[in-house]
Amino acid sequence: MKLFVKNLTHVDFSYFDAKRGLLGESWQTDIVLTGKLNDESMICDFSIVKKQIKKWLDDNIDHMLAIPAEHSGSRLTPLANDRASFLFDHSKATPDDKRVFQCDAPTQAICVLPMTDITPEAVAKWVESQILNLLPAELEAVSVHFAPEQIIGAQYQYSHGLKKHAGNCQRIAHGHRSTVEIYADGVRNQAMEHDWAQRWEDIYLGTQEDLVSQTFENGINYHGFSYTSQQGLFELKIDSNQVYMLDCDTTVESLSAHIADILAEENPGTHIEAHGFEGIGKGAISEKMKARI
Repeated sequence: MKLFVKNLTHVDFSYFDAKRGLLGESWQTDIVLTGKLNDESMICDFSIVKKQIKKWLDDNIDHMLAIPAEHSGSRLTPLANDRASFLFDHSKATPDDKRVFQCDAPTQAICVLPMTDITPEAVAKWVESQILNLLPAELEAVSVHFAPEQIIGAQYQYSHGLKKHAGNCQRIAHGHRSTVEIYADGVRNQAMEHDWAQRWEDIYLGTQEDLVSQTFENGINYHGFSYTSQQGLFELKIDSNQVYMLDCDTTVESLSAHIADILAEENPGTHIEAHGFEGIGKGAISEKMKARI
């Protein structure tokens, strides 16, 4: 017999891709449980198992930086105070690509995956291998399915960190796959949506007060970010071409306000309403209009 749970939870995190770099991601999670019926004609207590799996995902991948530990370009180095340094050398994947990426963070913010490429299918297999022994003994197998949201229209993947947040959003390299809805004078404007998705394609959204350096190394410009939050010291070095700077915190409220502000400036006399999403099914709405001069 099998039990299934559709849309058990969403995991929002960032992962590292050898070609595209740091990518924010949001996956819907479905599970299937296999086992024999017990004396109550049930496979297991559904509510308990759902909570166990969700908690495991929250503790081990959600709002973390997932790294492909077996890729030849990856190097993970332990640091003092339960911290670690992840360095990726892009030339190991593409010889002409001289970029490097580095994130130093508390170990609780880094998900070490035993694979060379991070895909929904590979991560699902890893999760299955990790959680089966944690579940009730009567369960014979667990199947996990991860999938990005099926978005019709504009979408982008962004990473960020919210140092003032009391929860795991404070981690400097976590992210989301998001859509955006933009209304101009009350009418949905897909051209504006796709334009904005191009601006924020594979982007790191940085806060100005967290920027500590801008360097030029081996022909590459880099932005360096650093801050200390409740979980500890976070540091990030990333290709400047993948950075979009803001003078505010990168909460979804601030991001939707930023979109509305910029589009209102670019389209004076037009009432802009921006629906900014943070992952799947949640976000903020901001409105702005600039008078024509």
